[in-house]
Amino acid sequence: MAKPLRKATGVREVAPGVFELIAQAGRDPVTGRYRQVFRRFRGTLAEAKVARAELVAEVKRGRHVGGTATMDELCEEWLRELERKDRSPRTVDEYRRRYRHDIQPTLGSVRVSKVTTKMLTDLYGAHQRRGIAPASVHKIHATVSSMMSQACRWGWRTSNPAEWADPPAIVHEVPMVPTPAEVLRLIEEAKRSRRPEHAEVIYFAATTGARRGEICGLRLSRVDWEAGTVLIDRAIVKQAGRKVERPTKNRRSRLVAVDERVLAFLRAQLSEAEERAVVVATELVGDPYLLSCSVRGDEPWDPDTITQYFARVRDRLGLGHIEFKGLRRFMDTYGQELGFSMAQVAMRAGHDPAVAGRHYTGRVSQADRELATGLAQLLGGGRDR
Repeated sequence: MAKPLRKATGVREVAPGVFELIAQAGRDPVTGRYRQVFRRFRGTLAEAKVARAELVAEVKRGRHVGGTATMDELCEEWLRELERKDRSPRTVDEYRRRYRHDIQPTLGSVRVSKVTTKMLTDLYGAHQRRGIAPASVHKIHATVSSMMSQACRWGWRTSNPAEWADPPAIVHEVPMVPTPAEVLRLIEEAKRSRRPEHAEVIYFAATTGARRGEICGLRLSRVDWEAGTVLIDRAIVKQAGRKVERPTKNRRSRLVAVDERVLAFLRAQLSEAEERAVVVATELVGDPYLLSCSVRGDEPWDPDTITQYFARVRDRLGLGHIEFKGLRRFMDTYGQELGFSMAQVAMRAGHDPAVAGRHYTGRVSQADRELATGLAQLLGGGRDR
C-alpha cells in the first residue's frame, strides 16, 4: 500500500520525495489580494522544512524575484501583469491552464535565469513524442516566449531563450470560406426554422464581419437609425459560466455601415422587447441589448446559443465544413473580390493588427458605404440608403 503524502506548515508533498514549498508574500498593492510564492523541492520532509524556512527568509528580503525566481513564480507574476493590462479573463485562464499542464511539470522549479534554449527544445520534442499536434506545441512555445519576454522587461534576464527555440512546423490550411450560394442557403433554412430571427443574425454577420459576441453585445445606443450605422465597441464573453460584457477582442471600436435589412432586423428586435415589457407591466432599461430575451432588455443573448443554432442549420444542409467564423471570412474574401482594398475590408471587420485601422476616425467613409451595399446586394439585400 502506498504511503500517504506528507505535509507540514507551508510544505506539501505532491509526489513521493517531491514537495511544494509555500511562503506568504504579503498583499498585492493593486488588487489587495494575498500573494504566495511557490517552489518545488526534492528531498526528505526534514530537508523540505529547512528549504521552506530559507524561502520565507528570501521573501522577507525581497530576493524571491529576479535572479532567484523560478518559472512558477514568473508565471504567477506574468499572469498578474496580464490581468493588470485587462487581458481577457478567458485568455489568462487559457495561459494558466497551458502552463500548469504542459510547462510546469518540467520547468516549474527551474530558475528563470537557468532556462536555456536547449531545455525548451527538449520540452517541445517531448510533447511531440507524446503525440501533441504541432499547432498545440506552438501554443506552448508562445506561452513560454511571452513569459520570458516579460522577464526580460523586468530585468530578470538579459535575453529570451525562446527566441532561438524551434517549435515544429505547422501546415497552414487554406481557410474555408462559404460561397454566396451557401450563405443564402443557410439564411433560407434559418428562415424556415422555429427561430427565424437567426436568419438575420447570419445575414448581419456575413455583411459586417461582426463576431458572435459583438452581435450579442449590441445595445440601442450604438445604432444610428438615420445614418444607417452601428458602433461595434463591446462584446459578450462567457466567464466562469456567466455572460460578461467586455471591450471587443482587440479593444478597438469601429463604426460600420449597414443596409436597410439589418436596420429592419434591429428595429424588430427592439419592438419585441418593448412588447414584452408592456405585457409584464415593466419598462426597458435605459440602454437595452437589442438581442435579448429578458423582459427588461438587460440580459443579452448567449454567444454559444448562436453557435449551436448555426451548427444545427448548417448540418441540416450538409454544410458541416462551414463554421460561424466562416461568415466573417466571407465578408473578408468577397469584400476584396468586389474591388475594395484589404485595408478597407480589415477596418470593417475590426482586424488586429490593421495599420489602416489606427487612422480610422469613426466616420463611415463612402468606400465603406459602397462596401456595405455591395455585400448586401450579393445576398439579395436592400439598396443603398
